[in-house]
Amino acid sequence: MDINALVGKRITQLRKRKKLSQQKFAYEAEVERSYLTHIEKGRKNISLAMLEKITKALEISLHDFFDPTELNKL
Repeated sequence: MDINALVGKRITQLRKRKKLSQQKFAYEAEVERSYLTHIEKGRKNISLAMLEKITKALEISLHDFFDPTELNKL
């Protein structure tokens, strides 16, 4: 699995864990819903700044986002 797909799946996993729709989460993360869809499907190569914005909206640190135990479950 490439890094874009891995990051996208992790974002989806965390968003669903918080029981947020894409629209609600996109609003909270201040990104366009359509752009979030592309990120979650691994179609976009996002910047670290965008990933930081997303992790803040998910209320998770970048360190925890890349937790190997969780990533191996994807």
